[in-house]
Amino acid sequence: MDKHFICLANSYKRGGRCIAGIIVTIKPNGQWVKETTQNGSPKWIRPIDKNTEYGEVPEHEARYIPLLSIVKLTNVEPCPHQSHSEDVFYQQILAIGMIQPTSEILGQLTDKEHTDIFNNREFAISPEEYSIGNYSLMMIHPETYEFQEDLSKQRAKYRLKFSYHNTIYDFSVTDPIFYDLISKNPNLIASLKDFYLVLSIGLVYEGRHHKLVAGIIIPPSILYNIEPYAIIYTDSIQKMSTREFTSSERSSMKKAFVVPSQQGMSVCIKKKNGDEEFYLIDSSYHAKPWEKVNLKKALLTTYKEPMGKEFVRISLQPTRKNIFQVIKSHIYILLNIQSLCHSRNSGLGRYFWGVVNFLCRIGSKY
Repeated sequence: MDKHFICLANSYKRGGRCIAGIIVTIKPNGQWVKETTQNGSPKWIRPIDKNTEYGEVPEHEARYIPLLSIVKLTNVEPCPHQSHSEDVFYQQILAIGMIQPTSEILGQLTDKEHTDIFNNREFAISPEEYSIGNYSLMMIHPETYEFQEDLSKQRAKYRLKFSYHNTIYDFSVTDPIFYDLISKNPNLIASLKDFYLVLSIGLVYEGRHHKLVAGIIIPPSILYNIEPYAIIYTDSIQKMSTREFTSSERSSMKKAFVVPSQQGMSVCIKKKNGDEEFYLIDSSYHAKPWEKVNLKKALLTTYKEPMGKEFVRISLQPTRKNIFQVIKSHIYILLNIQSLCHSRNSGLGRYFWGVVNFLCRIGSKY
């Protein structure tokens, strides 16, 4: 049996990722509708890998599952474990499209049945509470919030203090996209005004199951002109045209590098006049965050969605050193070897030194 869900969390989990979302049914007209439990709450699902120690989804699979994507799981087999009633084994996980929900639609995906978070109003639950619980995932819209840096950690980590049904909670944030964004833009936190929180119960740690902020969902600032519940399928998008950056465009650019976003990896182009442009990267290129981009080899491709909206993606090629750069790097290795083996004052040393210096001057021009 296959299942489809909206990915709302792709967080850290002991060397891999914890992916989770709300199950949806795709209707014949291509639109989606959420599935609900008996009490009317959205029905959640959490893929569990049979071959990993803690059930985490391997990094090489999870990195291509962006937030707000429609994900297909094949050969789903329920494997609930106490409070983790949403857990399922799967054979293959694949993002097949994206949604662009409004704040109103995100509001419909929030939990309206529970007035507390995971059966108590604390930051964690005991193993006994975990064993009798029946849910471990929910999405809420916080009433008030405050990000606080956790100074007890070696790396920069944040906790989120927020209110929900007039109760103050304080949870650790485990959303990797959030950390990638603020590492490059520390002022991002101050600019956040409206977002939704995906909350989960973690594995046992120091004798308790801690509650976590697994995802921070920000409503898209630019909405496509499509039906609110439509899916932008990857295989239904039409390729229109492909071009390179013009020389005048490149001359106006200062630098370009890869940045993470909720929709996937993007290229940020900083211009000499201070402006910035962002292009989502074609999924065929495995980009690394903050990787420098050579725009001479980049291609801009225009696509058209089924509803007529056009958008642009950037295609990158791995940066390769030219032959002179390779020669230059090898020359410096030879320099070190020469200094160990021969004196510059000897006849052979002077000859070797002259040849090396000549090659260095040639290589330095490239």
